Amino acid sequence: MEELRKLLLHEVVSLYGPLQGQSIGAIIIPAFIGDFKKVLDSAESSDEIFEEYMTEDKKVHLILEGRKSLGARGPKLEITGAVVNDKRLHLTQEHCYV
Repeated sequence: MEELRKLLLHEVVSLYGPLQGQSIGAIIIPAFIGDFKKVLDSAESSDEIFEEYMTEDKKVHLILEGRKSLGARGPKLEITGAVVNDKRLHLTQEHCYV
């Protein structure tokens, strides 16, 4: 999950610059991922779920994709995709589990 945060932070910093991007990213990234985790957790099926997020100034438009599946130890929450301002991020297994 930390790798996903780094990828998202990189995109935010590229839009706002290093100082403002770090500051904004430190607030919005955990909030967006935390909200998406709640959305996945409340899902009643294992269908793919999409959720859109946008900053107040509309500079960052994030679409998170994921699913809830049943694992050996109970429900498993997985982020399967992320799109920032129409740019799809390349996610690997390390990025995916919430």
